[in-house]
Amino acid sequence: MGCLHSAVWWRRHWERTGILDIDLADTLPDGWQLWRDWQTVIAPDNAAEIQALEADRGSYLGYVRLVGRRRAHARLDEPIVSIPSEYAKKPLLRSSA
Repeated sequence: MGCLHSAVWWRRHWERTGILDIDLADTLPDGWQLWRDWQTVIAPDNAAEIQALEADRGSYLGYVRLVGRRRAHARLDEPIVSIPSEYAKKPLLRSSA
């Protein structure tokens, strides 16, 4: 659920990267209906999400629209084109002992 953020959050997120100048960040007026329609096509049995969208009716859930232009001086990292084929297990937490 890390992608469920407001248009204001997404604007701030992308502006902080230094890659884009944001021209527009808002929510689509009928975005919740578009999401519900998409959901009923791809997962019609997902009643919980469909009902949540219908109950919310766009108050908090919907589609965010963001339009930006890449800054001329912005440097982008090279894309990741490969990942290790083997997993190396490492502990998430280290004890202070």
